[in-house]
Amino acid sequence: MKPLCSNLWCAQLFGLILISAATTPQPRGSEPLHAEPPLSTPARSPATNTLWEHIVIIGASASAGFTESEPLGGPNTSQYRLNRYIDAAITAPHQPARNLSSTFFFLQPESEAQRQIALALETNPSVVIGVDFLFWFCYGDGPTDQDRALRFETGLKLCERLRCPLVVGDIPDASAALNRMLTSDEMPSPTALAGANRRLREWARTRRNVVVLPLSSFMNAVSANQALSIHGHTIAAGKTAALLQSDRLHPSGQGSAVVAVMAFESLQGFIPPASINQIQWDPTEIFRRASESGDSAQERPRNHDSSAASRK
Repeated sequence: MKPLCSNLWCAQLFGLILISAATTPQPRGSEPLHAEPPLSTPARSPATNTLWEHIVIIGASASAGFTESEPLGGPNTSQYRLNRYIDAAITAPHQPARNLSSTFFFLQPESEAQRQIALALETNPSVVIGVDFLFWFCYGDGPTDQDRALRFETGLKLCERLRCPLVVGDIPDASAALNRMLTSDEMPSPTALAGANRRLREWARTRRNVVVLPLSSFMNAVSANQALSIHGHTIAAGKTAALLQSDRLHPSGQGSAVVAVMAFESLQGFIPPASINQIQWDPTEIFRRASESGDSAQERPRNHDSSAASRK
């Protein structure tokens, strides 16, 4: 997701993009990103696998971490990175989740998505979490509903390159962020939004490795400050608005903890029975654990590395 650009901020962002182009990790080898890549390992049997062997996160700013007070990244930005909450939800020893998401995603959704998928494939992930990976394949530039539908198909096609368990978020109604983070030109029509989610459900039904996280339900509840229940834990009406930051688009730290629970709840069919108790299902406890955790090099999305800052 992304913020509105002032002229000064856009100039700064352009300079950072040039820096990032020179420093961004690219897939190994000379094969171009548009070439057909090797597929990741097929989904492993839930009876023999734990999903947290090698978790990879892909997506845009909600996954990479963004706060309006630090639009180019800063000391507080790390507390909004989704991998912190994914790691905090796992109580068993595990390798830290690798966060490939980027706040630059909204600028060039297709090329950035290709980059992330290619890097994810290189790591042979045990699971990929893409809560907001498809967001900018529906939002953003799109003169007509048909243009948005065609771009959305591109996002789905990229996801097909992953054979491991994949959590992908559906497309939320982000109209609460209109004229804050989003312009009217970036907003899909209600028809386009409904069509994208309908197509996503149809697509996911035919792929055993794919589960859809109901991000739209999360956004509907918190935008209206309604009660939200997740895995036996309820956040009362009047308190869920705090799960979004003041920009009404990006999750707060508490909101990221809830999204982490939603991700693991979506993955329950892949988690071995012996490992199900290795997940912390209480978002309040996840938030506490994440707040106490450090920030490792592996968990930093590229846009927050010292070599390049970004947003979105």
